[in-house]
Amino acid sequence: MVFLDSVGDFFESLADRFRRDNDELRREDKENDLINEANEIANDATDASQPAKILSVDFRAKENAANHHCEKYELLERRKDVSVLRRGGTFLITLTFNKNVDLKKQHQLKIYMSFGPRPNTQNGTQAVLTVSGKTMFDKNHEIWDVRVDEKAPTSATLEIQIPTEAPVGLWSTAFELSDRGDKDGASRHLMRSEQMTYILFNPWNKRDYTYLADDAKREEYILNDVGKVWIGSYPTARGRHWVFGQFDDAVLPACVLLMEKAKVAPENRGDPIRVSRAISRIVNSNDDNGVIMGRWDGNYEDGSAPTKWTGSIAILEQYISTQKPVKYGQCWVFAAVVNTVCRALGLPARVVTNLNSAHDTNGSLTIDEYFDKDGEEYRYNSTGPNPEGERDSIWNFHVWNDVWMARPDLPDGYGGWQVIDATPQETSDGVYQCGPASHEAIRQGQMHFKYDVPFVLAEVNADVVHWQVDDGAPDGFKKLSSNQFHVGKQVLTKAIGNVESGGFNKNDREDITQEYKPSEGSRAERLTLYTAARRSRAARHAFRLPSEAIEDVEFNIKDVERVPIGEDFAITVTMKNVGDANRTVTSLLTASSTYYTGAKAYPITRAEGEFVLKPNETKTLTLPVKYKDYYPLLVEHAMIKLVAICNVKETSFSWVGEDKFQVIKPDMRIEVTTEALVDKPLGVRFFFTNPLATTLTKCSLVVDAPGLVRPKTIPLGNVPAKGKMEYEMKLYPKKENSCTIVGTFNSTELRDLTGSVNVDIFSPEG
Repeated sequence: MVFLDSVGDFFESLADRFRRDNDELRREDKENDLINEANEIANDATDASQPAKILSVDFRAKENAANHHCEKYELLERRKDVSVLRRGGTFLITLTFNKNVDLKKQHQLKIYMSFGPRPNTQNGTQAVLTVSGKTMFDKNHEIWDVRVDEKAPTSATLEIQIPTEAPVGLWSTAFELSDRGDKDGASRHLMRSEQMTYILFNPWNKRDYTYLADDAKREEYILNDVGKVWIGSYPTARGRHWVFGQFDDAVLPACVLLMEKAKVAPENRGDPIRVSRAISRIVNSNDDNGVIMGRWDGNYEDGSAPTKWTGSIAILEQYISTQKPVKYGQCWVFAAVVNTVCRALGLPARVVTNLNSAHDTNGSLTIDEYFDKDGEEYRYNSTGPNPEGERDSIWNFHVWNDVWMARPDLPDGYGGWQVIDATPQETSDGVYQCGPASHEAIRQGQMHFKYDVPFVLAEVNADVVHWQVDDGAPDGFKKLSSNQFHVGKQVLTKAIGNVESGGFNKNDREDITQEYKPSEGSRAERLTLYTAARRSRAARHAFRLPSEAIEDVEFNIKDVERVPIGEDFAITVTMKNVGDANRTVTSLLTASSTYYTGAKAYPITRAEGEFVLKPNETKTLTLPVKYKDYYPLLVEHAMIKLVAICNVKETSFSWVGEDKFQVIKPDMRIEVTTEALVDKPLGVRFFFTNPLATTLTKCSLVVDAPGLVRPKTIPLGNVPAKGKMEYEMKLYPKKENSCTIVGTFNSTELRDLTGSVNVDIFSPEG
């Protein structure tokens, strides 16, 4: 029997994956010996004096897994001592005895199901099932039960009912067979099974807290092992391919390890609220030496750049083998690994991207930007989330997860999608964790509902407030203006269905902004924010103060929607005097490269000037930006921030306009060049054209396809300036499957080009 007394014991019980094949051969030899021994004993089964014993137990792992929507878990192929089931369902086992056994009158059979290091029937971590001979279940769905499905003289097939609230994770099983009426235990035979049974959440069961009614949604949010994570700026965010790989044989053992390291009490591991909150904590390394160490400054020499990861499997494998945080990740990596862990455990989950995501550090529900008397912005240096003294910020994008569950701890109507976030930004209850925060609570501004609703609400719906130094104001600043429309411009997730090849293909993305908030600027949206503000002193201060600005000059900065890498662009600002007097306007236009967190990287160019606008006059200012000027200064994600600051001398009105965008990189294309047949070479071609007038050096290609090939990094030669990258390889399918091949190209000069192709693999005819 396997007991998880410690993390070390856990790894002793699960052989290292690289020694697994030898272990399996040894087990097969042992099974053959047991069969021979069983045959010898069976020949003497007529000996009535011999005590009844259990010779073997067939856990019928593959058959049961198929009935529980678990047949894709690769552990079932790799190991014979593993079962994967879902709670609320039933499963069959077949026991073989050494002699005729009468379970109704002569013999008594007990089954012990145990969970955790100190299993206990009182807290639900142990069940003792007595086989009475009944052929129908008679206990409710919250209780373990067993019935006889088939009975032969020397064998019995039993069906076992798993409670709908059973703890999720690794269970062990033992069997006890004895004669009825045996008071001294002389006939007692105890068999401790080596079978490891993973019990998961069950979104197919109406009584499970994770129940999800729609088949298509279950297929997407539980069973889909490849997806996209949207990164970039509004409105040109691209879908970055990611292999979740939740069925890989390393993932379920990793999930058990994470629950151990997160110190979730065994009796609480059936609660999706506690489990999801723990996942948001343990996937980052800040408090419990969890899976991923975050880094945002571009220095990754002692690890891997976040953009080099293409899927979760390699990250979890490295974490299992070293038991040390994996270097490095950023928000989309945290969220993608969370998605893998949730789906592996049976929690419906999706990756969510918020474009123009606010980081409110003081609970004011506003992003406060400060200016001096001349209209110059107060600046601060920051390249990571929440270093000491950081002010509010707006990330170009931020990625978290939605998980689906009932919320019995909240009033009716607040179940469904819940936000969890593993990126370490702010502490919650003293540690870096976030959620689950109910969508409905966020949408309604219900700040007091658990967990972390105020922080998430600000991320998607904060107002941007501009303040200016004013010696006469009580706190030294006067409120100039506010922008209700900048934050939470768009909230995206992958749509239900196949993954499309291109990163900018909109067919496989879903806009879920209105699941988080009413239409921007609507009465309902304002009511949500005002409802939330009533519960925050800092928010009341910002929302009650009127704008001091006299706005008789209208300004607008033109959005730069799409700039392919290698091309020039321009900053354009339009100003119009709508008053009846001349206005003198000073302006400052700047362009800089930025990290995706909104922190400034390098200045690219700037221009300033002064203009006089007559009544009803309109002027346009344009600042060209050349490719040769911006390209050397780009950092990861190739993001640029444009800022226009204008001051009207006569009214002291200050206006700030900004635009953020991501320079567009080409997609990598992938083609299948042969028929996709089992045990036949499958030809795959990867290619794209280098858009730069620069040779690409230190090139590599990462190929990943769950069920077809594990993550594989292939070094490539240099790609000439404006030349073509092309690589062909052979893969070798071993079974019929529908899978997605994902490729990611990186070089020193051009990073993170991704593509995918969907493949259906068939058996050869005949």
